[in-house]
Amino acid sequence: MPNATQVSPSIEARWLDALQRLASRAAHELRGALNGVSVNVEVVRSRSAKATASAAALEPFADAASAQLDDVIELTEALLGLTRSAREPVEIATETKRIVTLLSAAARADSRRLTIDDVPALNGIGTTSAAASAVRFVVCECLLAAVEASAKTRCMAVSGAALPTLRIDALDGEAITLPGDLVAVAADSGVDIQVEPSAISISFPR
Repeated sequence: MPNATQVSPSIEARWLDALQRLASRAAHELRGALNGVSVNVEVVRSRSAKATASAAALEPFADAASAQLDDVIELTEALLGLTRSAREPVEIATETKRIVTLLSAAARADSRRLTIDDVPALNGIGTTSAAASAVRFVVCECLLAAVEASAKTRCMAVSGAALPTLRIDALDGEAITLPGDLVAVAADSGVDIQVEPSAISISFPR
């Protein structure tokens, strides 16, 4: 097996392909939030220009615009974070939360749900010597497969594991099908994927 810090050009290319699919899913939600901000700000602007407008009447539109702007910022920061070079050793939690932020927004639009269970535990999962593109690629592909299969997907850190480990569960028991060579490609980068009928465990080298 090659050193975990090495990554093949094919991993880089496949991560870019996965990122493109992830961004495509999130684009509709990002545009929707931006449109919502624009509409609500315009309502506030037009109504505030009228002498009869009251603060109470404007407040719901201002609150909606503020919430939608928060969504825009969160999605944009996640997308920008994934397009930049990651600092190594890679923080597994940081990359996972960015992917979940984008994918969960798209999942909600399809009446599906993707959540992180026990965020503090995920934050404490630590770093890995695996290359950033390999970490991003594997986590993204596994989450994409889980969300496509299941209406309720949970991602969490596995406490007490010998290596930093993520677990992805299809809470409705649906079977998760991964791309055919993903397990082997991940292993070439030092990442171990264990597949159960409705769950995936991903273990990273320290």
